[in-house]
Amino acid sequence: NAFTPDGDGFNNTFYPVISGAYSNQGYEFLIFNRWGELIFESQTVGEGWDGTYRDHKCQDGVYTWKLKVGHTYDYEIEEFVGHVSLLRGGGN
Repeated sequence: NAFTPDGDGFNNTFYPVISGAYSNQGYEFLIFNRWGELIFESQTVGEGWDGTYRDHKCQDGVYTWKLKVGHTYDYEIEEFVGHVSLLRGGGN
């Protein structure tokens, strides 16, 4: 539930890992700040959030994510919601 976008080559982006009976149909990955403002959006599987918004580093904290994916067997879109902690540390 956390990632550390500190440029060390490890855990620098946050993205969903999808397994099971899901397709790319209807894929959408969104990140919101604590005020509900959309700060990241992707329709590309595997594209992750790097902890920035408009080329500025976001503050440490908890962010809400929303994921939409389609089922492979009927293409019905399923939605998942959760939280992720952004941790920079070291005063970055």
